[in-house]
Amino acid sequence: MPPGRPRNHAHSDAARQAAFELLREHGYAAITMEAVADRTGISKQTLYRRWKHKRALILDAFAEQADLLPELPDTGTFSGDLQALLRATFATLRGECGVTNRALVTEALQDPEFLTELRERHLSRRRRQITTLLHRHAEQGALLTPPTDTLVDLILGPVWYRLLLHSGPMDDQAADELAGLLVRLAQPPSPPG
Repeated sequence: MPPGRPRNHAHSDAARQAAFELLREHGYAAITMEAVADRTGISKQTLYRRWKHKRALILDAFAEQADLLPELPDTGTFSGDLQALLRATFATLRGECGVTNRALVTEALQDPEFLTELRERHLSRRRRQITTLLHRHAEQGALLTPPTDTLVDLILGPVWYRLLLHSGPMDDQAADELAGLLVRLAQPPSPPG
């Protein structure tokens, strides 16, 4: 048996839930270890034994929800798969998952160490999903070039831009327009009739 007191899962769950509630009720800045302790009745010492700092609690509390990824579609075409994936991604991010992702990025932009954790634990999953889709269609000859990090950036960049800056709608029409542009960039031209 490992040394020390076993982790109290009820405390962990309560602290995560308190972080969610604070975000919804008062915004990101309200999430502090003190506020979580006040809300849950768990001592700050206990919280700090479980999470060494606020960002560890935030990442632990939000990562599972923020990691909600849509199923990787298989419509039979690159354009159909990309359109379906972007529609599902926008739908997911219009809800609480979008608020969660904004909170995580807000913290990450203030703390390079947290950005590394976020990239490794969370953002890399989205990149792998897109890369999987691209490899599938590259193997079928549906892409002009092999999948690259830049192509993944071109797909994910507009999603994050709209999420973080509210620069435009995140609806089906926006997803379809983005998918259409990306398909034209990535697919080889059709042979002349």
